[in-house]
Amino acid sequence: MNEECDTDERLWHPWLRINRVLRVMLQTRWSADAWSVVRVEFRGALALRNEIRRAG
Repeated sequence: MNEECDTDERLWHPWLRINRVLRVMLQTRWSADAWSVVRVEFRGALALRNEIRRAG
């Protein structure tokens, strides 16, 4: 990863970063075994996004 890209990512608001992760999780084809793990992480990411939203 180049330094310019690394700098850009640090400027992103955490809420935007989580939305990006959620989008990738939903757009990726997961095996049934992997999806059982991803689903748990997805719920955690949703909870974190809501927490950030409430905090302002």
